Amino acid sequence: MSLDRRRLIAATALFPFLIEAAAAETVARPKTGKRLLVLDFEIVDTSNEPADQRADHARRLAAARDAIADGLAGLGTYDVVDRAPVQADLDRILQQTYIRTCNGCEVALARKAGADLVMTGLVNKVSTLILSMGVSITRASSGELIFHQGFDFRGDNDTSWARAAQFFTERIARDPAT
Repeated sequence: MSLDRRRLIAATALFPFLIEAAAAETVARPKTGKRLLVLDFEIVDTSNEPADQRADHARRLAAARDAIADGLAGLGTYDVVDRAPVQADLDRILQQTYIRTCNGCEVALARKAGADLVMTGLVNKVSTLILSMGVSITRASSGELIFHQGFDFRGDNDTSWARAAQFFTERIARDPAT
């Protein structure tokens, strides 16, 4: 009986390590080997709030874009392409229209940047409490939309936007578009 007790104690001592190893396997993220250009995220604000929030929204949009790009690059899901080579072209486009209405300019920018895929994002703000974020990934070679997901989040503040970006980072890393 003492031998069974020793085995039980040994198994109990190893249990935390087994749980950690199992968790590491479930957290393992696919690596696509694809180059991803992440463009500026945009907002449609129909809340009619009296305060001018454009500066806060611009900062939050950039932070969400960068958090998703940095998160996916950090996890090795994609090789995120530098926007600098296409920034002047992007700025010119954004002076005239939105990315979502530029008739495929995101694909041309991705090709020029040497990316396989391009990501765009859009936030819809209905009120201070009700917002939604959508993220799309398009294949640069064909212009085919290969990923789109949107979800609602609550609160127009830095914390809720950061949580939305974290959600998309984890969601895309779990099942990346290729």
